[in-house]
Amino acid sequence: LDLAKMESGRMDVRLTDFKIEVVVNAQCDLVRALSDEKNIDLDVRIESDLPVLHQDQGKVQQILTNLLSNAIKFTPEGGRICVSATRSADDELLLTVEDTGIGIAEEERSFIFEKFRQGSAVLGNDNLTRKFAGTGLGLSIVKELCKLLGGEIYFESEFGKGSRFTAKLPWQRKEQPKVQSSLTARLDEVTQSQRMELARSTRALPSPEAVGAPGTPTVEK
Repeated sequence: LDLAKMESGRMDVRLTDFKIEVVVNAQCDLVRALSDEKNIDLDVRIESDLPVLHQDQGKVQQILTNLLSNAIKFTPEGGRICVSATRSADDELLLTVEDTGIGIAEEERSFIFEKFRQGSAVLGNDNLTRKFAGTGLGLSIVKELCKLLGGEIYFESEFGKGSRFTAKLPWQRKEQPKVQSSLTARLDEVTQSQRMELARSTRALPSPEAVGAPGTPTVEK
């Protein structure tokens, strides 16, 4: 449902001021039970003195949660996941999730963000990787959320060794102008015409001084 809303442009953005370390620590705490269950070392690194974000906090949380869930799912027991928040060279937020998971084969990388596509290495018959199969929506949602917030998502991966996903977001998401539908635009045209007609009618009426109040005789000079 969220993905459909984003693709159709119907997803609302609620901007607030918040610190990225609050989001990172909260989301890592949220998934720590899952990483502990697989004996995965979950490491957090946050650069000091990062600016306050003016973004949709809920959607930034969703981006990180999906990336973390993806990393935990595809990282075998005893692996390692590192979550970091840093400043890019062009002064934007880099939110990175790096794992020592199964990685992504080179021939599968071009469609990793497509809906319901996770690559033959995941959906195939390999005994090691087929247990990781899922709906394949997580990364598609991440891509659309990043786009919605004025950012982007990219990754590096080595098959059999792990992956690094990075969400790059502006510190401040600019307000987007609302796009008028054709119906709304037409209603505005009608309303404008009515206002102009009313103004013309008002100018055509005699002034109150020229016409006495109702029931009041006109005094001749």
